[in-house]
Amino acid sequence: MDHEADNSQQIQKEEKDVVSAVATVLSDLCGPGEWMAMSKLHSELLEHYSGVWHQNRIRKFLTSDDWPATESKGRPWVGLLELLRKYPEHFVINTKSKGRITAAFVSLVSLLS
Repeated sequence: MDHEADNSQQIQKEEKDVVSAVATVLSDLCGPGEWMAMSKLHSELLEHYSGVWHQNRIRKFLTSDDWPATESKGRPWVGLLELLRKYPEHFVINTKSKGRITAAFVSLVSLLS
């Protein structure tokens, strides 16, 4: 197997691990019809999984290091938000803006249906 294919499989596995963890956190902490702020979800993931996951693997999801400041706007969870947007069959994302501040909330499709 070549290095690029191996790397691609590793990235898919990391994404799957993070998506699975997000689903677990949301189902444990949210009731039917409830939403969780991305900032709270980010904190929960760091609290429960930072000792489990290798730091380099999850950096792109749990820090804004790989994102330009114009996109991240000081939000360490910007990578996590982009990841969840790739799975609309599992996650619903709701953003609310007030002035220059934008808050993002996420829920599981199963909690909202």
